[in-house]
Amino acid sequence: MRVAINGLLVSGQHSGVEKAILSLLRHVGEGSDDEFVAFVGPDFDDRLLHGCPVGIHHLPISNRPRLLRILYEEFRLHRHLDGYDLFHAPGYVAPGNLPVPTVLTVYDLVALRHPELAKWTNVRHYRRRLPKAARAAERIIVPLECVARQAVEHLGVPRERVAVVPLGVDERLRPSSAQEHARVRHQYGLPHAFILFVGNIEPKKNLETLFRALARLRADGLPHELVVAGKPGWKCRRTLRLPATLGIEGAVRFIGYVDEADLAGLYGAAELFVFPSLVEGFGLPPLEAMACGVPVVTSDAEALLETTGDAAEHVPATDAGALADAIEHLLHDAPARARLRAAGLERAAQFPWSRTMELTRAVYREAASCE
Repeated sequence: MRVAINGLLVSGQHSGVEKAILSLLRHVGEGSDDEFVAFVGPDFDDRLLHGCPVGIHHLPISNRPRLLRILYEEFRLHRHLDGYDLFHAPGYVAPGNLPVPTVLTVYDLVALRHPELAKWTNVRHYRRRLPKAARAAERIIVPLECVARQAVEHLGVPRERVAVVPLGVDERLRPSSAQEHARVRHQYGLPHAFILFVGNIEPKKNLETLFRALARLRADGLPHELVVAGKPGWKCRRTLRLPATLGIEGAVRFIGYVDEADLAGLYGAAELFVFPSLVEGFGLPPLEAMACGVPVVTSDAEALLETTGDAAEHVPATDAGALADAIEHLLHDAPARARLRAAGLERAAQFPWSRTMELTRAVYREAASCE
């Protein structure tokens, strides 16, 4: 087969969906005789795919401004599909009336199920386009069983057309050395003892509950600081101001986006990783932390329960007291941390990108046979 993959969303700093798409492009051709070509914008850095078995086709449209990219996908993208057998749209929506079978990836249905946690522009766009794109696609890829159930309910597609393909953990994310931890601490100005959060700063990540839990712990004498690594996102101003309101501004460090090369050292230097998200489609950062040998506390969001299993400590998402208790318990209980560390390493090992790509290519073959 000759497969075109829409990579227009990959630009700038990568997190969330962009990170998943970039990993797909890097790994999809490994061990395959099929041909894969990434459709990317003029600002895409080809070095990101250096040495990867995937072709690169630059389209004359960038991901910004977003509206122009959407219009180009809808009305011009089909002109580039001559000679291809399949088109994969790994970013929620696909153009209509394509000349080849289509695979669509839907990571979550937050915009439809929890519109209060999404930008109104995303809510409007996905309400209008997502159900239509899902019904037109030969196959829909989702990362978890809970998202598959939601897709059937909210998108009106039969379950047999929905394939569960979990995301993979980057092979570079492994337990790192004390020297690497020291390097990252120095580079980002980190304290010796800290709790870590990694993710975009936006309402669904529920950082406000984490800050309130930290305020309780600091009042009780906990010396640890909280390091927040991630880009400022939608409605982040209130979140960024809250530590000062709670009187813990000196105990919270916002270090912004962290480069891929520094992630393993950042995770490894933390004593505990905390991810209290209200809702997720998959929740990759907890698995990344586990792969680096760090004990993990997450909320009881459905996707996080499915992703992390028994390898993490789970607490009710909005219960700051329960979160504070879980953090305090683990920081003072070395055997419990060791148990979670071992369980986390085992859990993360169940999510290699090789398995993700095998399942993805199987979906491609099924979709192509529907033509």
